[in-house]
Amino acid sequence: MREIFTDKNFIETKKILAVKIILIIALFVFFIPLFILPFFNHACTDDYICGYDLRQKDFLDYQVYIYNEKGGRFAATFIGSLFAKNNYLYDHYYLHSLLLLLVNFLSAWFLLSVLNKYVLKNDFIKRNVLLFSFIYIALNICCLPEPSTFLSWFSSAITYQTPVILVQIEIALFILLLNSSNAISKSVCSILLIILFFIINGFNELFIVVQLLMLIALFFFKAWRNISQAFLIFISLAFAGSAAIVLLSPGNEVRASVIVPKGLAIGSVAVLYHVAETLWSIFKEPLFWFSAMLVFMFANNTKGRYNEMAFIKKLANKKWIMPITIILFLIAAISLPVFALKGGIIPDRYLNSLVCVLIILLMIYAFVLGVETVRIQLPLILKKSVVLAACIFFLVGLLCNTFIKDAYKSIVSAPLYNAIVTERENILKAAASTNKIAVVKSYDIALKEHLNKEYSNSAQTLYNLVQQKPSLIFFYDDLATDYSIGTLKSFYGLDSIIIK
Repeated sequence: MREIFTDKNFIETKKILAVKIILIIALFVFFIPLFILPFFNHACTDDYICGYDLRQKDFLDYQVYIYNEKGGRFAATFIGSLFAKNNYLYDHYYLHSLLLLLVNFLSAWFLLSVLNKYVLKNDFIKRNVLLFSFIYIALNICCLPEPSTFLSWFSSAITYQTPVILVQIEIALFILLLNSSNAISKSVCSILLIILFFIINGFNELFIVVQLLMLIALFFFKAWRNISQAFLIFISLAFAGSAAIVLLSPGNEVRASVIVPKGLAIGSVAVLYHVAETLWSIFKEPLFWFSAMLVFMFANNTKGRYNEMAFIKKLANKKWIMPITIILFLIAAISLPVFALKGGIIPDRYLNSLVCVLIILLMIYAFVLGVETVRIQLPLILKKSVVLAACIFFLVGLLCNTFIKDAYKSIVSAPLYNAIVTERENILKAAASTNKIAVVKSYDIALKEHLNKEYSNSAQTLYNLVQQKPSLIFFYDDLATDYSIGTLKSFYGLDSIIIK
């Protein structure tokens, strides 16, 4: 394994080139659905509520209204309302999925580039940082408990994917701040970090726990010795101030007032259930295990470069720190929303972000274990087969998972879903400009009509596939409940919606 990362003659062989080509093809197969499905996606109830409220209030009044009546997630509210203003979101609903995917990749590339430049300092990683960035994003997506809410549903994606992106940038900026010798770079990083520490808390409560962990790490590893006291004061104030804004919002009390308390026993069970669910989402994926193994073996076979690093030596002396930290972080991150819901089950969209953060911690732990472990000497026969084995494992991880299955099934069924929902939206828009009464078909009735008209002569397999709701597109039937029907009536300005 060591030769892959250190021997230039070895890594330039045709075998490595062939592996790269195969991996690029596999990554193309993995990501292509994420660039197709957004164009078949549509807004749902919660998205429409934002648009309706923005028509009744000006931009700033809307921020105050949400803070006082809905909750304190001020950053998510602000960004969400920017998209929804003047109905831009509903005419370009595909945009947020593509934009967030692009920015997520750029942030991962920035993080890995900075990490390699100042910490790992490895030529092989430097030459392949784009490839590793794609694999890292693929790893996150594979492990998501509910990909549709992380990737497709606007209200959830803004609230839970955006802070993941910003945390990746935040970590990179901390590495720059602690390692760069350029005074201007350090000043810029300090300013950006203070701003980010304030903003990130404003997306959701999970990231209050995430950033608290980062602050604790700064003091635990005595990184404050390389940072100005003024910076530490300002970043602490930014964290405390934004956390207080989120947690003390009057809207939190309004939302909590309609929640029925479940009791301590049920709340404890909910915490244990979500801990198990989160770990299962990660550990069930072959790509996670191979990525962790690769990080471990890289650290183990290049350990001479890293075993004298201050944070490695600190963790080596206290081997219990990392596993205990990961466990406590996981429990704290889940207990906070369970407590807010008075012992209730939290939605999987919250766990999506938690999984992304947990993967970072687990990869750091794999690296530390690799450095601490006595160097593993692979037999010569295994060294010669390592390229082929790596290719096979990555192909299995990228292409043999539930995401791939759901993604390509969704591509087959998404056009029919898109046709039904587009037809419904056109009827609602037409009614809004005429008689204010809309007559629409239920999803099931519209589905049967389209199947009989367009797929009656299709093969049975295709017929069965197209009628399934696309699982990678967040599907919520806006005609399924009185609440959602009322939301549509308000958004379109209708007097009545008749469902036939």
